[in-house]
Amino acid sequence: MAEFEARMGALRERFVARARGEAKLVAVYAGNNDRTALSDLCHSLAGTAGMFGFSALGEAARKVEDAIDWNAAEERLQGLVGELLGEAGRLPQGR
Repeated sequence: MAEFEARMGALRERFVARARGEAKLVAVYAGNNDRTALSDLCHSLAGTAGMFGFSALGEAARKVEDAIDWNAAEERLQGLVGELLGEAGRLPQGR
């Protein structure tokens, strides 16, 4: 059991590092109004965040993806992106 927990801990740390980088890309894609890239990235985040205990991050990413799918107004989308970036900012600090 300890080996499994150690592996999951390492995977969680890798996810956090990757998610921090992806949050920077979210900001870039949103700033460039690249909805396709933003949707793809949020889809990936929404699918993986919950597996590592970051359900709020995953939910925020899902909301952005859904807003893009429904062609939400830019103001609404930017608000949701702000919420997603806020959740990403709450990720634990790396080593």
